[in-house]
Amino acid sequence: MLTMQPTLLIGPSDWDAERMPREKFARRIDALWRHAGDASRAIVFGSRQHHAELAYLTNFVPKLEPAVAVLARGGAHRLFVGSPNMLGAARPLTFVEIVSPMKDMAPAIANDPQHSLVIGADYMPAAFRQTVTQAIGGPEPIADATALVWARMCRKSRAELDAIGAAVKLTEVARQAMREVSRAGAGATDVILAGEAAAIAAGAQDVRTLFSLDGGRTLRPFAASVVKQVDPLLV
Repeated sequence: MLTMQPTLLIGPSDWDAERMPREKFARRIDALWRHAGDASRAIVFGSRQHHAELAYLTNFVPKLEPAVAVLARGGAHRLFVGSPNMLGAARPLTFVEIVSPMKDMAPAIANDPQHSLVIGADYMPAAFRQTVTQAIGGPEPIADATALVWARMCRKSRAELDAIGAAVKLTEVARQAMREVSRAGAGATDVILAGEAAAIAAGAQDVRTLFSLDGGRTLRPFAASVVKQVDPLLV
């Protein structure tokens, strides 16, 4: 699901090895290779707007500048992020051990005869995509494997279903808090804030609220204070 986002993604997104073990990512990447023909590496792009594929394969979610993972069939994966001063903040977010600044990305993939897959190419800004294409170079074709990853993402494992279930439970915590504040006569803003605070207190990494002021005909993000009481309030 895609929804409106604030300028900066908030909330912790460190890799939790107990909830999502490294072996889980290894199986996802192995499944990619099984359907990748003779490709020996995959170049995965993600930005703060479009990062589902990158997070699925590496757990990394870019919050400011884009990131690129270079997944090698042999297992020596690399992740390239922003500037050098971002490396310390990036390392806890992924199991990938080799994390480098983005300026090293083009030289790392340049003049390599390997057959490459590209994932998330349509999300790349035009100039960035040209840099990647020129860096890969060579006579070998470049295959877009984004749809292949989407197909794998649609099949949920037990661990993934458990994670979704935990998220659903958090939404119920938020709903209950909003019901109580709404029944006490609070305005829409106070109702929404109560729900977001309850979700964060219960362990949510991030909270996005859409609500309606016209009985559900349209939904809007929480961007401005609404002091009046709205009944019914669809959130």
